[in-house]
Amino acid sequence: MKRRDLFKSAFAVGAGLVGASALRPLYASELMEFKGPDVPDVDAVKVTEHCYTIPAMGPHPTPDNFGMFSNPGFVVTDAGVVVVDSGSSVQIGEMVLRQIKKITDKPVVKVINSHFHGDHWLGNHAFVNANPDVEIIAHTKCVENLKGGQDKFWFDFMQTTTNNKITGTVITMPNKTVEGGEEFEVGGVKFKLHHFGQVHTVSDIAVEVVNDKVFYTGDMVMRRVANMEDGSFRGSIDALGKIAAMDVNTFIPMHGTPDDVKLINEGKEFMETIYTNVAEMYDQGLSDFEMKPKIMALPFMQNVASQWPGYDDTLGKFIVVAIKEFEQSLFA
Repeated sequence: MKRRDLFKSAFAVGAGLVGASALRPLYASELMEFKGPDVPDVDAVKVTEHCYTIPAMGPHPTPDNFGMFSNPGFVVTDAGVVVVDSGSSVQIGEMVLRQIKKITDKPVVKVINSHFHGDHWLGNHAFVNANPDVEIIAHTKCVENLKGGQDKFWFDFMQTTTNNKITGTVITMPNKTVEGGEEFEVGGVKFKLHHFGQVHTVSDIAVEVVNDKVFYTGDMVMRRVANMEDGSFRGSIDALGKIAAMDVNTFIPMHGTPDDVKLINEGKEFMETIYTNVAEMYDQGLSDFEMKPKIMALPFMQNVASQWPGYDDTLGKFIVVAIKEFEQSLFA
């Protein structure tokens, strides 16, 4: 009997025995009396005519980098600025605003949160402080997850990993939801929002800046091996294949540096390498511990992925998630 058939039999016996519970989310009702330190300025990098990115201070959140481990981006137009991801705290959001003011006196008119992980939305607080009427956009499932407990989870995570340096940040939710496919124009610059299903999360929104042929990817692709627990390997492979075929010249990830389509192709190959080999080794009866050294020995992993932050520490978790997804696929 193949391992997948054995798993099906075991699953049939145990199905329905697992329950789930959800905690009611907690929200800050007023500003805290104390506030963590300001984040040092990190100059924005101009990528194209309208598009900028602010480089992270490190690949993981630490007290030393104030939780500034992703790359907030922004697009400057004649009518205002569109921000893509607001950072991990009110302090990071304030720092982003300072960098914007170095470049333009136009106000921030829209903030787009690419998904519900905390380094992409906790900075919303700063933008609402600066402009109470600012539009904060996210996918419907992003808001659903935040209201389902991810808001407090990510606030607590960022507090813990930064030694409370995000103190003063108030949970500030998106105020406009989208489904993907929406188009809008600001100051002569055309934007398209894309949603490909479950990729890094179920709520990923990518932002295409049509005029500049630029694509802000969120965390659907990155040169970093980090969190895959909310994602899908098959969804990532499918989405990255579609993105690679788009009429785009420059891709701006929220972890890593801007690049051409090579970024997308390498991200796709990384996911394919893990998932296809896990599927093959699963039927051979190998455990995750046995799979890991075999996968790490593959040429792409040795020559490319091994250079990414988090590779040695996190690849094993990716393999565990891939095994779970493959097992679930057996019943699809």
